[in-house]
Amino acid sequence: MAIVSLTIGIHSGGDQLAEELAKSLGARCVSREVLLEAAKTYNVPEEKISQVFERTPSFWERMTESRRTFLAYIQAILADWAREDRLVYHGNAGQEMLREVPHVLRVRIDAPMSQRIRIATQTLKTDTEQARRAIELADDERAKRLRYFFNADWKDISLYDLVINTEKLGLTDARDLILQATKLARFQLTPDRRQAFQDYLLKSRIYAMLASALVGRLSLVAVEVEGGVVSLSGTLTSHESTLDQLVQQIQALPGVKQVQNEIVVGVVYHEWNV
Repeated sequence: MAIVSLTIGIHSGGDQLAEELAKSLGARCVSREVLLEAAKTYNVPEEKISQVFERTPSFWERMTESRRTFLAYIQAILADWAREDRLVYHGNAGQEMLREVPHVLRVRIDAPMSQRIRIATQTLKTDTEQARRAIELADDERAKRLRYFFNADWKDISLYDLVINTEKLGLTDARDLILQATKLARFQLTPDRRQAFQDYLLKSRIYAMLASALVGRLSLVAVEVEGGVVSLSGTLTSHESTLDQLVQQIQALPGVKQVQNEIVVGVVYHEWNV
């Protein structure tokens, strides 16, 4: 049993690695599938939710928080899939979206630029210089998105448990090394980590619920879950009865033992409509 997050640069051959790793582990291998499932579950257009990781947020999107709403939906789906404890995710921002999973193995595959250019020229049917520009642009866009959502740099090796240079090892050796790492005690779902995972799952579901109810205001509310006890804090201008309904809905979620609501209602601010 294992949950693995693979961070792979575009045109690095990592998709094949993810599929082979998942096959060896008997795990579900997902990337873009999580976006499509989130669109279906939360009834939003696929093209809208796909833009979360495909383009840097525009000024208007940063003001309306529309992408943060979609991100909450995506994270809730990914957390739900992780319940099976057999998951290899090689989509965007996995090292951050799964950070609170206590036994996730976060791996970065670092392929040399020469290898990426060679793959890109074949895939895109273009010349070396155009392939290089396409890779550099994709890496830059990825860095901007991660900074916007998580204030993190995807190239920061401290975000990962394992960094593999495929110039030195190759994809087959990389797969074998990751398989060995998944067997370490640190990456097993032990009883003492199970509650922490349940807390993460609850937190993800609550944020998705709030994203639907508090359109454009999700960043004004903070959610913490510990031992099934949910703590809400922040400020809202919503009518108090609306907030009471939200608290009741959260209380009804399986696994919630108590809701401590410290959200302040009545502070005036400008609400942006998506």
